[in-house]
Amino acid sequence: MHTVRAEKYLNAATIPVAEVMGLSETRGRINVGFDNYRAGYDMTAMLLASGKQRVIYFGSMSDRRDQQRYAGYCDAVAAAGLPAGRIVPNKVSSVSIGTGMMTLARQLYPQMDAILCTNDDLAVGVLQECQAAGIAVPQALAIAGFHGLEIGQATTPRLASVITPRFEMGKVATEIVLKKINQQPTIEQVDLHYQLSMGATI
Repeated sequence: MHTVRAEKYLNAATIPVAEVMGLSETRGRINVGFDNYRAGYDMTAMLLASGKQRVIYFGSMSDRRDQQRYAGYCDAVAAAGLPAGRIVPNKVSSVSIGTGMMTLARQLYPQMDAILCTNDDLAVGVLQECQAAGIAVPQALAIAGFHGLEIGQATTPRLASVITPRFEMGKVATEIVLKKINQQPTIEQVDLHYQLSMGATI
């Protein structure tokens, strides 16, 4: 989601404009990404299918992608007849912020047994706090993140995550931009989808 000022400049641009990471309906712009709503829904459903009953969502900046993931999470827990819970720091995500959010969540949601984080760095912070506090993962608390970042794949246990095709998004968007510049026929929107990895934290 752009600011009003940024939207004004983008709409006035006479060169190809590419947006990546999410899917949008903005006409005239190149859009390469994946369905953040569905990804949030599917990962929440995976946590619930593992037997967890009290899944809490950890957001970050409440930008459009974060809101879409949260909406998917809300619909998944609602479909299971369970309540939603959320912590949003309105800050750029980081490992240290994830640690602090976990401390707060233990006070606000003492019955939680799973956490879905909007980014892997938050999830790594949650995992570190669990290890420091002696909370068994995933037995007592399951943890899932987003993007399949290297930091999450290098942890012990390996982090569950929504694996997003970040390299492919940049490559495909660039290819479409070049075709636009050369006035070659091309498509404007590409859904590259995502994969769910259970890692060892679910």
